Amino acid sequence: MKTSPMSVQLVDSHAVCKGCMRELPLSEFPTRKDRSGRKRPYCAACTRDSQRARYAAHKRNSPFKLKASRARSRSQYLKVPFDLDAAYLESIWNPVCPVFGIPISIVEKDRSDEFAAELDRFIPSRGYVKGNVTFISRRANRLKNSVTTEELSKLIEWMEKYENKSDVSKTD
Repeated sequence: MKTSPMSVQLVDSHAVCKGCMRELPLSEFPTRKDRSGRKRPYCAACTRDSQRARYAAHKRNSPFKLKASRARSRSQYLKVPFDLDAAYLESIWNPVCPVFGIPISIVEKDRSDEFAAELDRFIPSRGYVKGNVTFISRRANRLKNSVTTEELSKLIEWMEKYENKSDVSKTD
């Protein structure tokens, strides 16, 4: 057994991961990005787990910084203005959805979390700028995603029409 410059313990064409201490083929170790051609001391699975843990901690510890970063990326993709920062987002934070009046969480549990806070633009074409954004629940944001007020009015009218009927299979 010999040691490479990266402290990966080499055993023939295998190496021992510093994270899980398993002996794995060299193909399981990512190559360093510094163009040296050397392998990282952690296997791909340990590297992935470490990155996920760091990202989860970042989401928990710096949620407003993360929201600002995501908004910046979306604004570049959508080609709309952007001038938000974490301090501003924290200043407008309200833990209650202004649409439904339900508690919302700045830290999402997963992507299906209906009570996660999402940054919403009042007037989408103005972009992610101060005064044009607020936090609403994911559920409210999904409902208003592409609907017009006319479509919502028709939907509400239809729902109210059948709200108190026990048999909705018959239509007028």
